[in-house]
Amino acid sequence: MRENNTNQGPHQHVYQAGRRTTTPPGGGTGIGRRAWVTFTAGIQVAPATLDYLAAALRAVRARKKTHYRKLDAATQALVTIVCLRTNLTYAELAHGCGVDPSTMWRSIGEGITALAGRAIRLRGVLRLARKMGWEYLLLDGTLVSTVAFGRKIAARQPHYSGKHKRHDVNIQTVCAPDGTLLRASAALPGKTHDVTAYRAHQLRQRLAEDFATLADLGYKGAQATITGYKKPRGGQLTPAQKAANAIHAALRSPGERGNAQLKWWRVLATEMRCRPGRCTTMVKACLTLHHLEVQPFVTLRAA
Repeated sequence: MRENNTNQGPHQHVYQAGRRTTTPPGGGTGIGRRAWVTFTAGIQVAPATLDYLAAALRAVRARKKTHYRKLDAATQALVTIVCLRTNLTYAELAHGCGVDPSTMWRSIGEGITALAGRAIRLRGVLRLARKMGWEYLLLDGTLVSTVAFGRKIAARQPHYSGKHKRHDVNIQTVCAPDGTLLRASAALPGKTHDVTAYRAHQLRQRLAEDFATLADLGYKGAQATITGYKKPRGGQLTPAQKAANAIHAALRSPGERGNAQLKWWRVLATEMRCRPGRCTTMVKACLTLHHLEVQPFVTLRAA
C-alpha cells in the first residue's frame, strides 16, 4: 500500500490492493490455482483528514514508545481510511503493502480505535444545536449488516433481523434539520426495535430537555418524540391528520440523508466483519471521518 498523487486531483489518494484470481495450471486441465494480482485504485478524501489521522497515530506510537513498525504512520492512516471506505479484506490490503494479514489487522485496528476515541459526544451536538438556534432535531434508526455472530443459534438470534432476514446491528442517528449527520449511537443487536433503542440510549432525557425530536412511526409510543398519525385498524385518517402527516414528513424526510451519509463508508453499507463488541468502535470511527470531511462543528469550535 503506497500513496501516490501523480496525475491525481488534490483530494485523491491512490492505493494498491490484491485480489485472488484463478489461473489454469500449466500443462494440462484441472482445478485452477489462485494467485494474487495487484491493482491500483483511488479514493477521494481531504488531505487534512489523512494528516489528522497520521498525527493521531504518531501520538499513539509515542505514547506506546514504539520504535519500529512495518508501516509508517501516513501509510497506516491511508490503509485505515481505505478499509473503512472500501471494506476490502485485510489479506487484500496486506498484499498491496507487502506485509502479513496479521500486521495489517493490527495496524487498521489501531487506526480505527484512534478514530473512535475522537468521536463527538452528544453534549457537543446539543451545544451546536443551541448555538445554531435549531428548534428541533431529527431522529432515525438504521440497520447495518454484519456477519453471523457466534457458532450457536442462540448466540446469533439477538442480531437477526426478521424484517431484513439477515444479521444486523441497530444504529440510532441524530441529524440537523437540514439532514446533516451529527451523531450515531452505540450498536445494539439488530433484533432491537427503534423505540426500544430510543429508551435504551436514554435519548428522551438527553434530547427532550431543550429540543423537539421528530421521528417516524417506528417511535410511536416513545415519550417526547413527535411522530405522524397512524391509520387506525379498519378506519381512515381525517383530512386534518393527513395534512399534519404531510407537514411532518416534509420536516422529517431530510433525516434519511444522515443514514446515507453514514453508509457512504462501505464498511457500514456492505457487511461488518468483526466481533459484536467491535461494532460500536467501527461506527464511531466512520462518524469521526465523516465529521472530518464535512466539518459541521466548525461553528462550535470557533465559539
